Amino acid sequence: MGLVGVALLAASAVSCVSDDEFLTEKPKAQLTVANAFDKSDQVLNTLLTGYYEFEELYFPNDFGQGLTYNMSTGTDMTDNKYQLGANSHMSNFTAAWSSTSNLPKSLWDKFYKVASYANLALSKIDAVQWGSEAEKARVAAEAHFLRGLSYLRLGELFGAVPMVLEYTETPNFAYDRTPRKEVYDAVVTDLKAAYDVLPWNVSAEYGRAGKGAAAMYLAEALLARGVEANSNADFTEAAKYAREVTEHHPLMKERFGVRVPGASGSQNGIPNAYPQGNVMSDLFVAQNIVSPANTEAIWIMVSAPNYSAYNANRGRRNCTLGLTPAIQDYTWAAPYKEEGAAAGPWKAFSKKYGGEMSPASHGGTGWAQSTPTWYASYTMWDAEHNNNSTEDLRYVEDVTVITEFLCCDENHSLYEKKLGWDYIDHSTPELAGIFFPIWYKETPFSNWDYDLTQPAGWFGRYVNFYRSRYAARSAEAYFLLAEALLRSGDTAGATKAVNAVRERAHANPFSTVTIDTILDERGRELLYEEFRWATFLRMKPEEWKARIYNYGMYHAKAGDQVYPDIRRWAEDSGEIKFNLFPIPQTYIDLNTGSDGLTQNEGWTK
Repeated sequence: MGLVGVALLAASAVSCVSDDEFLTEKPKAQLTVANAFDKSDQVLNTLLTGYYEFEELYFPNDFGQGLTYNMSTGTDMTDNKYQLGANSHMSNFTAAWSSTSNLPKSLWDKFYKVASYANLALSKIDAVQWGSEAEKARVAAEAHFLRGLSYLRLGELFGAVPMVLEYTETPNFAYDRTPRKEVYDAVVTDLKAAYDVLPWNVSAEYGRAGKGAAAMYLAEALLARGVEANSNADFTEAAKYAREVTEHHPLMKERFGVRVPGASGSQNGIPNAYPQGNVMSDLFVAQNIVSPANTEAIWIMVSAPNYSAYNANRGRRNCTLGLTPAIQDYTWAAPYKEEGAAAGPWKAFSKKYGGEMSPASHGGTGWAQSTPTWYASYTMWDAEHNNNSTEDLRYVEDVTVITEFLCCDENHSLYEKKLGWDYIDHSTPELAGIFFPIWYKETPFSNWDYDLTQPAGWFGRYVNFYRSRYAARSAEAYFLLAEALLRSGDTAGATKAVNAVRERAHANPFSTVTIDTILDERGRELLYEEFRWATFLRMKPEEWKARIYNYGMYHAKAGDQVYPDIRRWAEDSGEIKFNLFPIPQTYIDLNTGSDGLTQNEGWTK
């Protein structure tokens, strides 16, 4: 099904052949795009390929960072690691970003690619026989969903973008940018078409979108359009759809699934029963994510274990090792060095702990490719920011987060003590910059979650965590509801929506909320899940820029230290000059038939 070009200029011509080949006449006996579709399964497979392309945002192809790298690096929540003094950190906008940067281009390519698959499926929907009208209508609705979501992301990230809403094989080199509001108009139309048809319950077909996903992204699109057009009517309608999602997909408030205290049986020799767990840890147990009992799951990116192909593709569906600190590299702070012991607290492991690098209790091998900021790791959980909450289930040590790690060096006096930031040497910035907590939603902390049999060896055991991921979870719908109500003037209703999520987390309620409060709470609840850049860029610049100035890992106001022992980049001006991602220069240069594909303000070639 490799019929789709990877970029905008190939989006309308979903053929990968050259111009000369395209113009060459072929006998009708040969298979072509025009005659390739004669069965409904072929249209369905085209749609599923669109889903597959979207899933690639959530799972790394190789050793990449997946969704976290694509969606939040450079914001207040995460950044890429301190790469041995390089200037490539994504919150260093002077050195790391340009119109030729890979990140914006990869997202531009990806969303146009998904939209092109949707266009192809829609173009063939009436050309084949279907088993039922209901089946046909559902496939069409899902194609509208994927196209609508793709253009929502393009509109949020890039603003005015060219709209390609029909499949054609004719190459086009004369694109113009469609105004941002019109992009959102088309998105709302697509997502409403999906919402009208799709079922609420898709638990029997995980990975495919249902009405809940359409409604949640419809609420987001209406919010985006409302901010763009200053439309209170859009905020009101956004609240309606967000509220529907919360009603049909209620939050999980009690423990559930395979690890409840009374569970029988075991896995990898460890009892399934996990009395010290909580509902938040249950939400991210692999088996629970795809459980019909999980009402909070709206849309899931499904992981399919494939150990046999592990050596060939290094674990295509593995949870990224980039979200775990490289603790094996840290050395002792001077007061804790001891003769006869290893150079660092996690550089030696007794036989009791496996005798090899990075046991399961430490989260496995870590490379720290996508690092939470100090704000995400610590500050947003403190008394000031989290309203004096001390029992927040999202930050329970050894259950949903781990900030200290067991010393496994039997030759050190601190053997089997929990140690953290204060015990390691901070003088090497590239190491100090990648020490951070790890969350259960991404990395397990015991052999129960690890496959100790396939493939053999420490690398496979501690990296290949095959786990599905949430693309849409009802907690986010509460935040969309809160934002819509707040923007429409209902602060009390917005506060109630935020507090519904906090109540589930056993966090103290807020007496009132602001946009900043909502962004804080999205960070606490959705770290490693949220498309943070989309959230930011659909908002007003003054609502998100201050957060990067104050909390970004490297970018900060002049003279500030935003990460312990690491100073801001000297060449950074301290000013974020852009409001949107740059249009990839490649496509501006190729758009020879029109000058309508202009660059966004604040970016240069």
